[in-house]
This record gives sequence, structure tokens and C-alpha cells, in this order.
Amino acid sequence: MEPQIESRSTEFVDAPDGTRIAYRRLGSGPPIVALHGGLGSSRTWEAVARRLADRNEFFLVDRRGRGESDDGTEPHALAREVEDARAVLAAAGRGALLMGHSYGGAIALEVAREAFPGELGGLILYEPAVHIRDAIPREQLDRLRGLIAAGLPEQAVPYGLGLLDAAGLVSADGPASTRPLKRTPELTRVVATIAREIDAVNRLDADPARYSAVDVPTLLLVGSESPARTQGVCRTLAQELPDVEVVRLDGVGHVAHTMAPDVVAGAIAAFLD
Repeated sequence: MEPQIESRSTEFVDAPDGTRIAYRRLGSGPPIVALHGGLGSSRTWEAVARRLADRNEFFLVDRRGRGESDDGTEPHALAREVEDARAVLAAAGRGALLMGHSYGGAIALEVAREAFPGELGGLILYEPAVHIRDAIPREQLDRLRGLIAAGLPEQAVPYGLGLLDAAGLVSADGPASTRPLKRTPELTRVVATIAREIDAVNRLDADPARYSAVDVPTLLLVGSESPARTQGVCRTLAQELPDVEVVRLDGVGHVAHTMAPDVVAGAIAAFLD
């Protein structure tokens, strides 16, 4: 059963470009800033945070374009989300850990590349979306943009997940792939971020040595049921990170933090110990 621990009211920081970024705090102890992946929000990491709230304070972030955060300025760039994360890290305090899943993991790695000494206490990465340059063909991404522009979120979500699945990056194993989707203002808003985030990681430099200077203690989580390509990306990344512990999560895929939070919380607790 999920522990009944109340999160605090929403707080905000201003990113350098003026975008207001929302986060909620939960728990007490050394701070961990949590970045969700695509189609997520500050709620995505909440089940894991509740299981660790007696030992750490979590800063659960709504990335730009969802939750209570602003949409942000155009054109979108991963670099802007790096600035957002660093603004929340500053609010959390020097030496906070940064935790990221999928696209949020790519942001976390870019933050770590740019961080000044002592800014970051460590990383917790769950299948970060890196080393996948040009995995999605441009014409398919254009079709996804067309569905979004036409106001068809209930078609754009399965199509976007299908592109990631076909590219061997993400198995569609979460609620968004199994539940009928209803067109709501919240869904419409979140769907608008799918194409721009796929495009951002499509453009990210795929050189494996890109993260070789990220010299902070790092936990890298990999689902045993995740696609072979994703597992290979994580193996490549592990070879480059100077101080990394790789944990294989048996029997789960890309979204175990929502589908099997006890498993993920246990791995994180062992790393923190």
C-alpha cells in the first residue's frame, strides 16, 4: 500500500527565459529533484517519492508545458529545460541529487555536463533518452505534428508511442498504451509536447563520450523487459560514466516507477545507503 504522506502546496521558480516552473515538495531529508519523462507530470514520480519520504525530500517538478508550469517560449529546446532543472536545483540547495526518467533523464545528464563543482550531489537515471540521434524518421515526426495540429490528441498519443516502439526505444507498457484516451484540455496540452521532445532527442549529439566527464555518483536503472536497443544504450552510457552503479529491474520495462514503485524505490534506497 502507498504511504499516506501529504505533499506540500505548489511552489514556483522562474527560469532564465521567464518561464514559470512548478514543483511540489514531499518528504524530509536530503533533497532530490525529480524530472518526469514524456506524457508525465510531477505526479509521475510521486509513488516512489512516498516510499522514500521518511529519508529524503523530493522536489517533484512539472516540466514546462504540463501541470502548473508555463508552456515556455518557442522554439522549444532541451537547453531551456536544462535551465529549468538548474533553477529548481538552486531552490533545493547545493548538492541536491537529480533524478530523471526517459526524456527527464536526458535533461539530467545535460545538467550534469554543465554543473559547476558541488552544484549536483549525484544522479539517478532511469533509461535516459540519449544516444538515439535520428531514430525517428523526419516524415513520421511530421505526421505526428500534423495530428497534434489537427487537434487529435487521442490519435497522436498512440501514434507517437508507436513510433518509439518501432524504433526499439520504448515498449508501450504504461497506462497511456492500454487505456482508452479521452480528449481533455489536459491531454491536449500534454500531447503538444510529444513531437518537440522526440525532435529534441533526435537532434542530441549521440557521441558516447559526451558524458564521460559526468563525475558524480550515478545510479542507472534498466528494466529487464525494456527493448534491446534501450538496454544497449544504457550499457554504452555505463561504459562512459566514471562513477556509475547499474541496477537491472527484473520483470519490468520503461515505466516501473509508476507500475511497480516498490521495485524502483528499493533500488534507489540501496543506492542512497
